[in-house]
Amino acid sequence: MSKAKWFVMALVAIMLLGPALVACQPQVVVQTVEKIVEVEKEVEVEKVVKETVVVTEKEVVEIAITPEPEKELEGTIVISLSGNDTQTWENVAMAYEALHPKVDVRVELKPGDGYQEWIRAQFAAGTPEASYMNANVVADLLQAGKFLDLAPYFDKVSPYTNQPWREDMEDWAVDNMTDPIEGKAYVLNLETVQVLWFYNKRIFEEVGITDIPSQPTWDEFIGWCEQIKEAGYIPFAIEGDYQSFWSMRIGWMVRTYSDQYTRHEQLITRCQPDDWCFREGIDDKWEYDPTDPFNDDAKKVTFNGVRQYKALWEGDIDVNGPGWRDMYENLAQLFGPMTQPGWIGTTNAAPLFLTQQAAIWLDGAWFFTSFEKQIKSLAEGTYGGDDATPVPGAERAEVFEIGTFNFPTMTGELVDSPARSIEVNIGFWGIPKKDQAQNDLEIDFLMFMTSPQGYGIYLRNKLDANNLQGGIAGPPVVKNVSLPAMYAERFANIKFIGNQQKAGPGNWRSRGMADYQPTVRTWVDLNQQFFNGEIEIQAFLDACQKNLMDNFEEMLTEHLRWAEGLAALDSPEKQPEKIE
Repeated sequence: MSKAKWFVMALVAIMLLGPALVACQPQVVVQTVEKIVEVEKEVEVEKVVKETVVVTEKEVVEIAITPEPEKELEGTIVISLSGNDTQTWENVAMAYEALHPKVDVRVELKPGDGYQEWIRAQFAAGTPEASYMNANVVADLLQAGKFLDLAPYFDKVSPYTNQPWREDMEDWAVDNMTDPIEGKAYVLNLETVQVLWFYNKRIFEEVGITDIPSQPTWDEFIGWCEQIKEAGYIPFAIEGDYQSFWSMRIGWMVRTYSDQYTRHEQLITRCQPDDWCFREGIDDKWEYDPTDPFNDDAKKVTFNGVRQYKALWEGDIDVNGPGWRDMYENLAQLFGPMTQPGWIGTTNAAPLFLTQQAAIWLDGAWFFTSFEKQIKSLAEGTYGGDDATPVPGAERAEVFEIGTFNFPTMTGELVDSPARSIEVNIGFWGIPKKDQAQNDLEIDFLMFMTSPQGYGIYLRNKLDANNLQGGIAGPPVVKNVSLPAMYAERFANIKFIGNQQKAGPGNWRSRGMADYQPTVRTWVDLNQQFFNGEIEIQAFLDACQKNLMDNFEEMLTEHLRWAEGLAALDSPEKQPEKIE
């Protein structure tokens, strides 16, 4: 038989198979074809010989198509997030294991104290076994690429929803998790949060404070505190330990208020037309407007970190000028005069508010979902676990009515804009880099977590009234899940005033510099001295400035990992090369 005839016979076989292949579903399909096949086909052989072949034959074709089954998942997942809500995570783990019997999910939550040091120890020992860590507390390890980039997975189809993973979450939340320039995403944030001021409505009414605007001025706020203090209550309960200064309540405050005084720096630190980070159609259209709290969102403008550090190094911006002095003079009206005695040594001030000894409390919106639970645990004597310090009056703790207001806004000639808050989606679940198969397994678990089934289990346990360790930060960004009516109503009343956690303003240097721990530790020590009255304000601010300058070069190389170090500041239009 000629080559042309063999070619035609093969072509006929393919033509017979075609309809059956198209009709095949993802299971075994058997189709019988019994027909007379007459084909007249002009075939080109080596672009020279042409012949017409007629094939007439009767045959039965049985086609059995069995698609390759999906590979069964197997391995170990270790949940090492910071917290103590084992009920929620164990229920999520059991649900995942039920779907994947060959996967072992271990829940090994870690306490907040020493968590950062624990993470560093895991990486120092080699590849961490942990699948999930709260990576936001080790910014330098994120900078060094020690955590998995989640962005390439966002467009992969989730087996739990049969759509691209990014579509399981709100678009704006995925955008917030993704670096606007490099397109990388190292942490997963599934709950929204806003930091709010909570107050005891009974105490406020008792002392005659009845007009509560959604955002008072700083002077109004201090006036309230004075009335409350005169009535014999603690105006404001606050911790004064390292954790509070760096990452919690005091840290929130200094970041918020430094934002008020440094918005004008955006004109210095914005990306210029020849900069590596400049985005056509975005940065060339942006106009500075400090009256708009959303004016500096990442989708509207880009800031150049090199220009930011260059301005500090060359003295164009600082932390010891008039604005910083004004801010700290205001804060000194609150810390000490309006807080509980010995506040610097306090590690947990919440019971003072929960037992109605203090009238005001600063917290995240998650307080809405944990308030009644904390009251219950105080009354039952289980608050804080076995090692908790006894709280006077805890056994008489009972639920009371709470109200909220936004950050009191400082005013004056040195202030650029009204106060903003922390309004972001949080969670900061990061996956330490491992081999591809293990990281893929860990991503699959997160895909389950962001499905209505997985997140529904998570949410039910978090909001279980009997789970005293439960509670959520705020409305979830996972689609197709809903909150119980009580919590939905509480969160619905929140008024958003803008997020201060932006690249442009000065909060990156408000508590040390860029979370570089040597500068943070010194800053905390200096603040404790200042608020204890051990150091005068200008000497304190000058010491804060010296702290940044003394650690500046090491921060660039050891923390930001700039290969050129200080030399990178000579060419702010170029993206610094990173130390591998």
